[in-house]
Amino acid sequence: MSGTGDLPADGCQPGDGRQPEVLTFAQLATVIARLKNGRSGPCLVVGIDGMSGSGKTEFARRLAAELAAPVLSTDDLVPGWDGLADSVGLLTDWVLRPLAAGQRAGLRRYDWLAGRPGEWVDLDPGDFLVVEGCCAGLYPAARYLSYLVWIDVPEAARRRRLERRADWPAYAPFADRWARQETALQAGAGTAARADLVVDNSAGALAGGLPDSFACRRRIRTLGAGPPVAPAASQEKPRGEDG
Repeated sequence: MSGTGDLPADGCQPGDGRQPEVLTFAQLATVIARLKNGRSGPCLVVGIDGMSGSGKTEFARRLAAELAAPVLSTDDLVPGWDGLADSVGLLTDWVLRPLAAGQRAGLRRYDWLAGRPGEWVDLDPGDFLVVEGCCAGLYPAARYLSYLVWIDVPEAARRRRLERRADWPAYAPFADRWARQETALQAGAGTAARADLVVDNSAGALAGGLPDSFACRRRIRTLGAGPPVAPAASQEKPRGEDG
């Protein structure tokens, strides 16, 4: 990671009340690396959540480069266009829970072209893993995240960004179907409120890319406070009951 200069403990540069707070990817990586604090042990997992078209993939790629970490997309876990809810349990059972226990982790990557589960892939991420995707911050997966980022973009801007993507012709027939699922799953989940960092990526989404710095809001948890506690028992449902 590159030098970052002084950084407030809450992770964001203080604003003046008019301008948004600003954080660079290098600074954010430094904040996250402090959670590891040179200790050996289980992999530290960063979750990047947000609605479709918010810019999660690019944000995760840029952050992972600063952390020298691999990126896991939850799209590889979703078992088809109607399986978004199931992906949260699969992420927990196949990846997050084993990593937290210091065990080998992996996943059965979904083959979107064939429309069926594909090969099993082993994961050995090292000190850090960045997990990005719709609903990556939902329970029970949230219990195993050391840091959670919510990417916030207005719906209209997200839609315009989606329509500019190269894969839009293939995605378009399923876009509304997917949106209904993520909206239902996020409703009442409080993901943005539980996030350690909320990023306003409106400008990045509209421009089709992210600058080196981005607008953010103050961290919710104190540095090193540990993973959040589930807000209610009803949030933690057995796999397959999240519909």
